[in-house]
Amino acid sequence: MKKQTYIPYFFLICFLLAILSLPRSTVDGCRNIAISSIAPLSNLKNFFVHNKRDLNNSNLSSNPEQFSMEKIILENTMLKNQLNGVYEWLFFENRIDDQIDKYKTLSEHAAKDFLLKDFFQRRAEQLKEIIKSEYEAIPAKVIFRDASSWSSSLWVNVGEKNNEELSRQIIAKNSPVVLGQNLVGVVEFVGYKYSRVRLITDAGLIPSVRALRGSSQDNYLVNIIQSLKDHLHYRNNLFDSDEDKENFMNSLLLMMSKLTGGKEEKYLAKGELYGSSEPFCRSKGLSLKGVGFNYDYPDEEGPARDLRTGKIIGESNINIKSEALLEIGDLLVTTGMDGVFPCGLHVAIVKKICDLNNGDYAYEIEATPTATNLNGLEIVMIMPPVGFENQDK
Repeated sequence: MKKQTYIPYFFLICFLLAILSLPRSTVDGCRNIAISSIAPLSNLKNFFVHNKRDLNNSNLSSNPEQFSMEKIILENTMLKNQLNGVYEWLFFENRIDDQIDKYKTLSEHAAKDFLLKDFFQRRAEQLKEIIKSEYEAIPAKVIFRDASSWSSSLWVNVGEKNNEELSRQIIAKNSPVVLGQNLVGVVEFVGYKYSRVRLITDAGLIPSVRALRGSSQDNYLVNIIQSLKDHLHYRNNLFDSDEDKENFMNSLLLMMSKLTGGKEEKYLAKGELYGSSEPFCRSKGLSLKGVGFNYDYPDEEGPARDLRTGKIIGESNINIKSEALLEIGDLLVTTGMDGVFPCGLHVAIVKKICDLNNGDYAYEIEATPTATNLNGLEIVMIMPPVGFENQDK
């Protein structure tokens, strides 16, 4: 009788233990390389599937006119998607010009207003860094998005090849991904031709943010209204008459005039945001969770404030007005404290503030991303990573 040996099982167990003990960076690298190789094949598969479906429809269709109409609708949809991408690119370019004008205005205020000189200088420096990054940003097209990780990641058609062509390291790990001034996510893997972006709706991406109230909050709404006006200008079919269209446009102009009053800017509660990482089939709309929002420690934007009353801590003057640390509608912007995102990018709007319980030291909130079309992204802009140096390549 042949003697049974356990040596193969021993080596198998050792092999499995070795795999489990691999560092996370090595595992992520292998996974990313595998996915980046499969992504183009998936697109190719979808291409053949759609073509085969169209071919079958053309063979089975008994009504050539109906098939022709369906083909026209499909072509119009594809053209519309391309035009939307061009529009986003042009809007991004125009917004840079607006940012430059704003930077000049802030610099002038810093030179004239002695009492608020430090405040305006900080705003001007923040805007300068954003403008510099935007000028170096690279446009990227979304090429692949898995339904099972819809709110977590997507793939774009840029990579190390683009860095070689530009002789600059723009596409790198932790490169911020934006749409306008709105934060979309961050690059987490860079291949030669493709890169993966982790979205802000992923639970693993936690940007440091701060509540902003005042003129910047109003300017955000002004930009949305202006964009709506531009889109509706040639859409007469949406109105019953020219008079209805004129009345609606006048209402938008009136709203814009109310938002351009030059309110004082206030930087208040600081905290962190994270997403839910839900698949597309379970997604119930874009939503972010916020934790740790307080103003317990003074900083360059002002003194510390009480969590519940909003009063300045240590200030005995009862005539000093208190300021709520959070309000529904506050604009949440990046602080730069996470070392990944530059300061001043728009992230979300506060939509719910949870009540404080006894012993709580911070607020929890719910917020809506300012990049409202995350489910339909087609074109994004990738900025160079914060603090990148050539020797780090």
